[in-house]
Amino acid sequence: MTTEKPFHIGVIGAGMIAENHIQNLQKSSRATVKWIAATTKEKAASVGGAYDIPKPTNRYQYMLEDPDLDAVIICTPPFLHAEMAAAALRAGKHVLVEKPLTLTYEEATGLLELKRQYPDLIAIDCSARHARLHPKYQTVKRYIESGALGDIYYVHHNAVSQQSRPGIEYHPSAKWFLDKDKAGGGPLFDWGVYDLSFHLGVLGDRHELQRVDAIQITAGLDNRDPGTDIYNVEEHFSANLTFSNGLRYYWERAAHANMQVSNETRIYGTRGGLKLAFCSWDAPELTLYGLNESGDAFQQKESLDYQDQDDGYAMALHFLDCMEGKTKPIQPLEVAARHLQIIHQCYQTYQNQYA
Repeated sequence: MTTEKPFHIGVIGAGMIAENHIQNLQKSSRATVKWIAATTKEKAASVGGAYDIPKPTNRYQYMLEDPDLDAVIICTPPFLHAEMAAAALRAGKHVLVEKPLTLTYEEATGLLELKRQYPDLIAIDCSARHARLHPKYQTVKRYIESGALGDIYYVHHNAVSQQSRPGIEYHPSAKWFLDKDKAGGGPLFDWGVYDLSFHLGVLGDRHELQRVDAIQITAGLDNRDPGTDIYNVEEHFSANLTFSNGLRYYWERAAHANMQVSNETRIYGTRGGLKLAFCSWDAPELTLYGLNESGDAFQQKESLDYQDQDDGYAMALHFLDCMEGKTKPIQPLEVAARHLQIIHQCYQTYQNQYA
């Protein structure tokens, strides 16, 4: 499907990420933001006025009744995603959902079943941002698919920060990040969907989780006042996962720990390996390791040829491309749901260890 007129978009939520989506959509002549929904009329009017959005509301259901509205973008905390995405699909609207897709795996599978009733509608989540929509993803995928690395048997990823917790140091007004019932969890839930999107995607989305060998979750690593009575998400986790075909995955992230480790992924194969940092703000390079024809070890750095990429704009363009029928979602709902299943298996294993 192609379109001559811009898509009419409604944005549900009026916080920081909603404004990011609005800014990115307004860079394109292919879309216009017609509606903005917030928790209060005043907030909706304020954000709507700042971005010249003609229809502010405090009830997102009103935008879904608009026959001229083509799509919605859901930018609310995760506990609201399933309800709002389902309502949008039933109203005949394409939908882009902020990550994580839903709060629970059961909600994700329910949304997937509903989407199958509307095959002409596009429904995707944003966990491809900072992952599959970045040029590094395609470069790494080509290396693996070419056989240059041999069989991949181990992936090691870690990214550890000091005092960069959402809701405290980062975006401190968004206290919902600190409530597991609203956010789903800490860095395992918040950043884990990006990690799995990239690391399992470059391997072709063909590996199934067999077991969680060990997981450690830690919180309360300083005495800083979170500014709310509810603070029950983890700050630091590490996990050892075993997937089908013998793939092992060591996975570590921290929004706060007494350590600082740069975001880095190491992919080990039987013939070679790759080291990189997959986020858009990281250096545009990767390092290839292997053996030459004489059997001697070598390492070779490759600088990737791309300008600084705005992953938010890439996400907006991908959504528009999918609605126009130019491409298919780079990460289908089925894959996003499977990633949530893996994350929840990690949490469940931890609970079983310490029950």
